[in-house]
Amino acid sequence: MPTLSIAMIVKNEAGCLGHCLDSVRGVADEIVVCDTGSSDDTMAIARSYGARVLQIPWNDDFAEARNRSIAAVTGDWILHLDADEALDPEGAGRIRALVDADGGGADAIEVTLANYSNDMRAWRWVPVGDATPAAREYAGYVGVPLLRLFRNGRGFEYCEPVHENITRSVQERNGVIRHEAVLIHHYGYDPKPAKARAKAKLYMAIAREKVEARPSDPKAWYELAELSLGAGDTAVAEEACRKALALDPLHLNAASALANLLLNRGSFDEVRELLEGLEQEGVAPPHVITALGAVACRQGRLEEARRRLEAVVEASPGTIQAYLFLARTLDRLEDANRAEGLLASAVDQAPLLQELQDRLQAHQLRREGEREYGQGESNRALAILVDALRLDPEDPLIHNDLGVVLLTLGRRPEAKTSFERAVRLAPGLAAAQESLAALDVSVRKDETC
Repeated sequence: MPTLSIAMIVKNEAGCLGHCLDSVRGVADEIVVCDTGSSDDTMAIARSYGARVLQIPWNDDFAEARNRSIAAVTGDWILHLDADEALDPEGAGRIRALVDADGGGADAIEVTLANYSNDMRAWRWVPVGDATPAAREYAGYVGVPLLRLFRNGRGFEYCEPVHENITRSVQERNGVIRHEAVLIHHYGYDPKPAKARAKAKLYMAIAREKVEARPSDPKAWYELAELSLGAGDTAVAEEACRKALALDPLHLNAASALANLLLNRGSFDEVRELLEGLEQEGVAPPHVITALGAVACRQGRLEEARRRLEAVVEASPGTIQAYLFLARTLDRLEDANRAEGLLASAVDQAPLLQELQDRLQAHQLRREGEREYGQGESNRALAILVDALRLDPEDPLIHNDLGVVLLTLGRRPEAKTSFERAVRLAPGLAAAQESLAALDVSVRKDETC
């Protein structure tokens, strides 16, 4: 019967290695752990699981280290895992069945790496709900298809010093690749920003060497952009995205990263041009349409925003950002009831995300404040709206409502500031623009009296 080897490279992974090895205990015939210089108990933990531990040099090249690990195994099939990963129990059974069937006609198996994160703005992020034990404290994950299980003895090798992969090698050797519904849980998005940034800087240095060696490779430029973002260097990230797109105008990852950078600084026209270019070429996954809907909302093209975002919500109900931007759009179209329902649906899908709960509560408070104001309770309305703003400072309608209440209370300078903030967040918000214009007229009249 065919055998399965687990191939790993590790360094100082004592905190998580045991969980990883527990996940393969019942399906692996051999575990080979290549250590690149641990100073903790990593090697002792590996040996306690019966792993064969080898010490190998680290030369700033992940592909080289991977290839050393797969050269050391003896099984008929190889599964590549990292120490901060765990094979899903159901997936473990599926992998064992595939190995027992000698691949069932395939030479390599692509699986889904579930990168757990609370960053719902990541474009492949999907919510998992609060009853998924594997998610730990995370509200969702970014799912990435990766080739991780492959036949030994066919000459398959890893390439790329960072973001190493074996797919190209399998394809060059005419290997048959099949995707299987197998999850590998990845917990490597470290919640400690300093540690995550240090790791990103190490990878970024390797990525720089890669683009110097391959300046005409858009993938290399995108990887530098991605790692630069992780290291907090947005200037390098933007430049790298633009270089990738100059080489490949339809590079979806580079376009998505650049769009996020542009959205963060309010360059909405450029985002629209960039993403509409993709859409016209048929490159229109849900996150591209969501971003176009968000831009349309910010610029006051509300019917276009509604149309785009409703299409995403219907076709891809796990796209949380579409719910949030559609709620903003419907609020401005005076459909507050449906907007609140969308926010409640988002909370139901990702109940562990505090931001979603805050958005829903802020929406409810804003409506309560509007009711209090309508009943003549201006001071009460003011207190409620201030609480709403703390929960959702990006809601232009809260700023506008605050301006209205403050104006009623005779606090014109503060009212003007609130209206200005509303217009900054929603340039097409007519009520705030009209209020600002009326305030300017009032001030000029006072000055002439």
